Amino acid sequence: MAVEPKTTTDVAESASSSTGTGLDENIAGALAYLFSPLTGILFFLLEGDNEYVRFHSAQSIVFGVGLFAVYVGMTVFQMVLLFIPRLGGLLSLLFSLVYFVVAFVAFLTWAFLLYKAYSHERYALPVFGKLAARLA
Repeated sequence: MAVEPKTTTDVAESASSSTGTGLDENIAGALAYLFSPLTGILFFLLEGDNEYVRFHSAQSIVFGVGLFAVYVGMTVFQMVLLFIPRLGGLLSLLFSLVYFVVAFVAFLTWAFLLYKAYSHERYALPVFGKLAARLA
């Protein structure tokens, strides 16, 4: 009796397990980052047993809230710059370029996390990952 070799679909099906939402865990983990932190909260509340999805959901929440806090801090700092006599407007305008850099880095980080979750990797960001591990 000959044993048939596993195909790539057989390997993929055995590597992914379903979650409480009925999705594969890599799909649910990636979707948790889609509209961070809102989808992270949704999957965190819906998923009770799957540690993989709960971790990525928690990291999505921490990443989204942390990014929001960074933008609020940058906005307050930019408004403070406006109160500097004569140079405030120019400094505030130059500081606007920092928004683009932060947005670009945030987008790259978001895309990287989405890819890692879809690839079945439990990648933890340096600061946010520790907080997410405690939440999950």
